[in-house]
Formats: sequence, structure tokens, C-alpha cells
Amino acid sequence: MRCEVGNFSRGEITQTVKRKMLMVSSDSPYPVVVGGFERLIADYQEHVFHDYDVHHLLYGYDLETQLLHYGSPVPFSDLVGTLLREEFEFAYFVNPALNFDDNDVIIPLTERTPSFCFLQRHPETAVSDARFKGMVTHFSERPHPDVLRLGGSCNPAIFYKNRQAEDFVLCVGRIAPEKNTLELVRDYKQKIYARYGFPLYLVGGAHDPEYFRQVWAYVDNESVFCTADPERPVAPHSWRSSAEIARLCNRARMFVIASPSESFCIAMVEAMSCGTTCVVNGNFFGFEEHDLQPHVFGNITGQQGSILDVLEQALGRDVRIDASAWVGKYSLAATRSRLMPFIRTRLHTHNGVTTTSVAAASAG
Repeated sequence: MRCEVGNFSRGEITQTVKRKMLMVSSDSPYPVVVGGFERLIADYQEHVFHDYDVHHLLYGYDLETQLLHYGSPVPFSDLVGTLLREEFEFAYFVNPALNFDDNDVIIPLTERTPSFCFLQRHPETAVSDARFKGMVTHFSERPHPDVLRLGGSCNPAIFYKNRQAEDFVLCVGRIAPEKNTLELVRDYKQKIYARYGFPLYLVGGAHDPEYFRQVWAYVDNESVFCTADPERPVAPHSWRSSAEIARLCNRARMFVIASPSESFCIAMVEAMSCGTTCVVNGNFFGFEEHDLQPHVFGNITGQQGSILDVLEQALGRDVRIDASAWVGKYSLAATRSRLMPFIRTRLHTHNGVTTTSVAAASAG
């Protein structure tokens, strides 16, 4: 249990015990962050929910169930009993890959603990709104007062503009079919490197070994570089820390995303925070078109042609777009200022029971 020293008066020290909350997901930032959900969990734990004592339940299909406390395993023999005894003020589910209709862990948890759920797109047929006090999403097809549309977030203490020599094109993310990495590398040497002299840096590992091998065939350490270990692309050392990525963003002439569809793309927001021009060619449904379009180069409502054609246009026109000021709306502080009031106002009542006004008032 984490304690903070509170008021000191009349020679006495009073200790304020942090209230507890639980994050539930099928993604974990331990041992390393490998994608947007891991980044969200890590940043929310450290910054958005910083005034709570945060536990993390790693739980989902085909996963080894783990209960973590800031990365340290919490032993249990009775998971449900352990979760309920902790008396979490609320639970926050992050894009859960769970069966909510027939689950002997999640059902008692959500029945006893006020719960909220983040989804990339709302509604998701596998997740029922009825189990949650509120839904948080990048995009909603069925908006209502208990749905908060909230974008991704970025830590400006790490990702900020500090431009250096712009000597390569950068792509951060999983090397995966859904990220369209193969299209990006296949003709990169002929279409981009030979003409403009900028090599491509692929930063990230892979979960699909066969697809990774296809991409790796184009890694020549001249026109295309890659941080992934060719023998173990899934290993933690294939990825880079947020501080390392920030330094790369500040050295990149452009940041390119080949994905045909992204709900939000935290990696892009992080690059924007560094003042890096972002080149895209897909559907970014987590943004409003009129809001995002002036701050990137390329297509944001769907894939049109090849990402290399779009990148070639951007380099040929010497496009420079500095979105570092605009992207401040997605800082962790801005995220907290929207999310915590949404949660706080819905913690007043749960199953007809009203919480104390003191606890509700201090939840943000």
C-alpha cells in the first residue's frame, strides 16, 4: 500500500492512504511498450491516474492472468476475492478482449466496482454498455451522455520539439500486415532513397515472424534500417524507449505511416509533438477530418494509391508541417482534464448507493 505524508500540525504526522483503482486489459506495458495500448496504460498509470494507487489486471483470451502493482506481480489464490477485497474505487477497462456475457471474474468485478471502458470504436458488439458507468472511445456511432469521445495522449515532458539534423525518414510501430510495412519498404530504395538520399528507419518489433521475414528482405542497412532483432523480432530489445523515439523524431525529416486504417495513432501524435512532418495514407477515424487534415500531408479518410507515392510528393514539394502547437490538445494534462471529471461525476452513485461527497470531489 502506497502512503503519502499529509498535513503536519501540532507535532503529529497524518498519513493519507491513496485510493485504489484497477486497470484491466489484454495488453501490458511490461517489460516494454510495444504499441498504443501499452503506451496508454503506462501513461495513464503514471500521469492521468497519478493520485490513485493503481493495480493492473492482465486478462483475456489465451493469456496468463496476472495482477500487477506497478509492474510487480501480486500473488493470489482466489482472483475474484483478491480483487473485491482491494475495494477499488473504480475499474478502467482498456480495449478488452474478453467475454463479458459469461465470465466468472469480470461479472462479479463489474457488479461490485464502478467500471468504465475504453474502446477504439463504440459500440463494440462484444462489450455491453450496461456493465459500465461510462464508455470512452476514439469514435462513436452511437453517442450518448455516458460516452466520452477522447483522443489519444502524449507526454510533452518526453516528446517536445528539439530539432536536429534531418537525415532520415522514420516509421515507428509494429512490423505487421495491418501496418502495411511491406508496401513501404518494397520499392523504397528505388523510389525514395535513390532520388532524395533519405534512408528509412523502421523502429519497432513484430509479432508475425513470417511477415517480418518478408519485410526484413529489404533491410540493407543503407536504404532501409530496422531496430528489430532478425532472430527474435518479438524480443523486448527489438523496441525502443519513449526517450529514444523522441530523439529519433527530432532527427527525422519526415514521419511516415503506411497503415490503411488507424483509430488514432499515438506514434503520430508523438512525432507531431517533436515538430516532425507526418505523411499518411489511410483512414484516421479517431480524428475529425477538418481538424486533422491541415496538420498532416496525405490522405486521412482512406487509402489512395501507394504510401510511397504520397511520400514522394511530400519530399518533392519539400513539405514542412509543424503541428507541435496544435497537438498540445492531446497532452496528458489535457486528457486528464477531460477524463477525470467524466469519471468523477459517474462515481456518485453505483447500484443505487451514493458515495461520499468528499471522495467524489477529490477524484479529480
